[in-house]
Amino acid sequence: MTQIEMKRGEHGVIRVFAISRPIAEVAKALREGDRAELGTALLNHPVTDRDIEIFPLSDLGTLGLANYLSEGYDISREDLRRDRARLEALDGYVLLLHARVAAQEAVTLRPDPDLTLIATYGEPRADMTAAPFPSEAAAPYSGATAPSEPARRAPLVRAGVVLIVALCLLLLWWSLS
Repeated sequence: MTQIEMKRGEHGVIRVFAISRPIAEVAKALREGDRAELGTALLNHPVTDRDIEIFPLSDLGTLGLANYLSEGYDISREDLRRDRARLEALDGYVLLLHARVAAQEAVTLRPDPDLTLIATYGEPRADMTAAPFPSEAAAPYSGATAPSEPARRAPLVRAGVVLIVALCLLLLWWSLS
């Protein structure tokens, strides 16, 4: 198989590979080792359990791989319709490679000959648009406004100062008498 280039920071891309090895051999490799070891051997690049999925298509039962990708990863039905015949023709084990393997650096994969790239899908981007504000009260800067006149504290402050001075004079007069 030819090499596969993955750009640094690639996000939201899933690559579907068919594993062309006997089912018993793949099952044994998964029982005796772990998924990351098998994925590393097949992709000729280090991967973690979070980077890949390896499973037999029989685990999906009647759901099927196309529906699994549509419902599990929100891959558009249009993209899947284009590849449906190829996806339904698969049997045995598949490997799903997530783009996070190239999160830190660009990656060049040189997959094992037993690995066949079936399709590459992009997960849809989240719609980040906000709904319009339902009322004026929800709009920015629409809350209570500042009072037009500052509160009149000057007379109270003056009265407090006069009271303190009077108490001091009274205290002084009492102590001297």
